[in-house]
Amino acid sequence: MKFSFPSALALALVLTTPLRAETLKIGVVAPQTGPGAAWGLALDAGARIAANQVNEKGGLKVAGKTYQVDVITYDDQYKASETVTAVNRLIHQDGVRFIIGPLGAASLLAAKPITERSQTLMLSNTYTVKALENTKYVFRVLPTSREFVPPFVAWLKQNRPALKRVALLAPNDETGWDSQAVQDEAYKANGFDVVAKELFERKQTDFRAILTKLLASNPDNIELDTTPPPIAGPIIRQARELGYKGQFTKFGGVNVSEIVDAAGKENAEGLLGYLGADPNSKEWEWLETQYAKIHKNRMGDFTFFFYDATKFLLEAIAKTGTVTDTTAVRDAIEKASPFDTLIGKSFWGGKKVYGIDHQLYTPSFLVEVKDGKGTVIQKLEPK
Repeated sequence: MKFSFPSALALALVLTTPLRAETLKIGVVAPQTGPGAAWGLALDAGARIAANQVNEKGGLKVAGKTYQVDVITYDDQYKASETVTAVNRLIHQDGVRFIIGPLGAASLLAAKPITERSQTLMLSNTYTVKALENTKYVFRVLPTSREFVPPFVAWLKQNRPALKRVALLAPNDETGWDSQAVQDEAYKANGFDVVAKELFERKQTDFRAILTKLLASNPDNIELDTTPPPIAGPIIRQARELGYKGQFTKFGGVNVSEIVDAAGKENAEGLLGYLGADPNSKEWEWLETQYAKIHKNRMGDFTFFFYDATKFLLEAIAKTGTVTDTTAVRDAIEKASPFDTLIGKSFWGGKKVYGIDHQLYTPSFLVEVKDGKGTVIQKLEPK
C-alpha cells in the first residue's frame, strides 16, 4: 500500500494529536452591572464554580464522550429587553440548550415564551407566581417570599413583641408587586398593623421624599422586601438621617456586606433578614474561596443556589446520556428529588401553589446584622 506525502502526513497528525474533549455550552443570563449586579455575579460564579469542578476532573462524561463545560455569560443589566436579546443569542447563535438565569420577574416572563418554544431548559430565579405558569422547561432554583416570609414573620411576632406597626417598601415592578402582596398578607396574618405600602423605581437614588411619606405613618418596623442590597443600603442610611430609629427587616434576600457598606455600619445594626446559607459555615468559606477566583466583589448567598443548580443540571445530563434532549434531562432533574445541597436536604415541590413541582424547597436562615456582620439566629427547614 502506497501513501502520498500529504496523506501520510495527515495520518501521522491523527495518530500523534491527542483527542480533544467536545464542548458542552451552558448559558448564563444575569445582570453583571447595575443595581442587580451582586445577584447576577453570584449566579455567574455559581455556574462557573460547578463547571470548573467538572472540568478539573477531566470533563463531563456523557454516553462515552467527554465534554469540557463552557459557560457563556451575557449581561442583561436587569432589563427584560436585554434578557430577550441574550436568550435569543444563546439559543440561535451559540447553540445553547441549557440556561442558568435570568433574575427578576420581568426578565423571566419575557424570556419564557422563547425557551418554552425551543424546549430550552432554564434554571432561574424570580419571585412572581407567574414564573411557573404554563411551563415545562423552567425550574425555580431558590425559595421565594411564599416559602420563607410567613415563618420569618411568625418568628418576628414571637421574638420581637414590641413591633406592631410595619411599613412595606418594594420595587415598582412585577417582582415588587408580587412580593409586597405576600409580605402584606403575612404581616396581617400575624397581627401586625400594615400602616404604609410604598413602591420605588429601580433607578432611583434619592428616597427622602418617599421615606418622609412613609415615616409619617409612624412605623416601628420598615420591611425592605426584595429591594436590591445596593439600594437597600442608601434607603436605610437616608431613613436614619431623617430621624428613624426603628427596626429594619429584609425578608427578601440580603447581601450583608453590600448593605452595611452602603448604609454605614451603625445604621445597619440590628437589621433582620433572610439568607440562603450560613455565612459562618465551612461550606460558605469554601465557596467564598472559589468565588474569589472569579469575581472581585464579596460573595452573597445566591452563589449557593446557582452552584447547586448547575451541579444537578450537569449530573442529570451525565445520567441521561444526552446533551441535546432537554426533555430527558428535565425528567431526570425532577426524579432526583430529594437531593443534598451545600446547605442541606432540598426537594422539588410547589404543585399546589404553582401548578408544577419545579419550585425548590431548601433550608433558609434568619440573620441579624451585628457589628457589621451577619449572624444566623435561626435556621428554618423546608416543609
